[in-house]
Amino acid sequence: MGAIIKIASATKNAGATLNYVARNGKLESDLQSGYLCSDDYASARKQMQVTREMFSKTTGRQGFHLVQSFDEADKLTPQQSHQLGKEFIEKLAEKYPNREIFMATHTDQDNFHNHILINSVDFNDGTKMDIKIADIYDLQEINDEISAKYDLTPLNYVENNVYKSEIKAYEQTGMQYERDKVKEKIQFARDHSSSMNEFLENLQDQGVEMKWQIGKKGQKTREKYVTTDFEGKEWSFSARKLGAEFKGETIEHAILGQERTSEYDSSRAERLRGLTDSVRETAERERAKQEEDRRLEQQREEARKISRDFGPSL
Repeated sequence: MGAIIKIASATKNAGATLNYVARNGKLESDLQSGYLCSDDYASARKQMQVTREMFSKTTGRQGFHLVQSFDEADKLTPQQSHQLGKEFIEKLAEKYPNREIFMATHTDQDNFHNHILINSVDFNDGTKMDIKIADIYDLQEINDEISAKYDLTPLNYVENNVYKSEIKAYEQTGMQYERDKVKEKIQFARDHSSSMNEFLENLQDQGVEMKWQIGKKGQKTREKYVTTDFEGKEWSFSARKLGAEFKGETIEHAILGQERTSEYDSSRAERLRGLTDSVRETAERERAKQEEDRRLEQQREEARKISRDFGPSL
């Protein structure tokens, strides 16, 4: 069990998630692969979008983001890690057929890992897929078979080496693992939201609920995040203990900051379009004036020529 699979998120913005998976095209081409779609991330993103639009299924869950992590002990190269990922997504496609899948290998951590995005819509009949809690065990079983095929190091043979994305880590570290997962989901929801309501919806899509206690004056106090693990056990983490950046007020300010930046960029783009339109209109007026001047000058020249040929009119 040298490689571990986790469901990172059920995304409502597959395009943005694919951009992240592919690092906006900054990864080497041999570390990017598409199944039933292009190996080029921009083309794959467009293909997935067209599939969703074709069946008018552009809202809700647009895709599922999985992560396949490898153990440092196996000393895999990025290319070997990517090849193992390709074998995994071929098996994944048997479980979820007729769906575009894009994968990219990230090497920015000590343990290499593959990010996988599955388009939620079947391009043949338009049905939407769902990954349930029990499915993670099926996915891990597929992954274990590939690991055994290449004799990868079983995780329990590696001491003191636990990664956030490992299911096995749940058995080893319990609450710490769940806390790390919740933090990642909060950050993802915050970065993909334009309002607090959307933030709360994005959290719920990932199986996390934000709750408050109500104070004597009706104010919200003691924020906490509640989630349920694969075995149905409920976990609760206070925002205060997770850290200042996870408090509701901090998150709301961050979201508003993103919105202001977006509004500024939009306003700036509008002003630039206005300036461009003004320049274009001025240039067109100038060209029209020059064309009219040339036409009048041509008429005058023709009149002068007639005058020279036939003399002054009586």
